[in-house]
Amino acid sequence: MARISIRNLLLLRMTLNRSFIAFISINLIILANCSCNNLSEKEIVYRQSFESGKALYNERCANCHKQNGEGLGALYPPVRNSDYLNAHWKQLPCIIYRGLKGPMNVNGVNFDWEMPGNKTMDEIQMSALLTYMQDRWRGLNTVVSYEEARKDINECEDSGVRNQKSGVRR
Repeated sequence: MARISIRNLLLLRMTLNRSFIAFISINLIILANCSCNNLSEKEIVYRQSFESGKALYNERCANCHKQNGEGLGALYPPVRNSDYLNAHWKQLPCIIYRGLKGPMNVNGVNFDWEMPGNKTMDEIQMSALLTYMQDRWRGLNTVVSYEEARKDINECEDSGVRNQKSGVRR
């Protein structure tokens, strides 16, 4: 067995993408835990997606929307108990992917800050993030498939017209 020095491990870690490391680490931990619990394959896949989505949310969304989803006062809107998000849930992949700009009203509060898009997010990451968000803020513990996430991302890329009524880019 080859010996790897701490220095080499640190150099390797610094060169890898943080998201990828988090994704792999979380999945290894889940797999290790799940194998002892005799969980179904469906439950294992759900837990992997949820934990990966949680890590993505904390990395890319929580700075503004906060870890608990309550937003940051009048600066950034909530995603938890959000009337806007509930009304535009089907557009959420496009909102995440393309961003959102312009005035909007969430739970009676006006917001006019730009949310940057996450155009580097692939279907695996989008699937995980949506799985986490729908569990946390909609009570649905089902996996959003990679195929569904890819379809949503492709639809966002194919269009770009802003729907003036909803403020959502389609």
